[in-house]
Amino acid sequence: PDWLKQYLGSKRTVEERLNGSAKIRGAIFRPSLIWDWTKLDVLPAIPIFNIASAIGVPFVDKTVRVETLADAIVAGIGDDSVEGVQRYMQMEKLAKQ
Repeated sequence: PDWLKQYLGSKRTVEERLNGSAKIRGAIFRPSLIWDWTKLDVLPAIPIFNIASAIGVPFVDKTVRVETLADAIVAGIGDDSVEGVQRYMQMEKLAKQ
């Protein structure tokens, strides 16, 4: 749909500006579907996203729990080597630090 193309285009434009800035370190956390156990409406979609990611469906990544995302962001703030796009693999690694 057009709204999705516009939304994703806007996000990528902001990401490019962040990455090109000399004033800030651009660390872009790009999870697919974010969830927690209180969001019952998304729970049925989790296995679908995870299976699609595992078999290599384009533009679909493994789901990320909100706690993992939060922990990864906090760890990324404290680690100057974290920059650029962080996908679920990097988020999971950072969250364990």
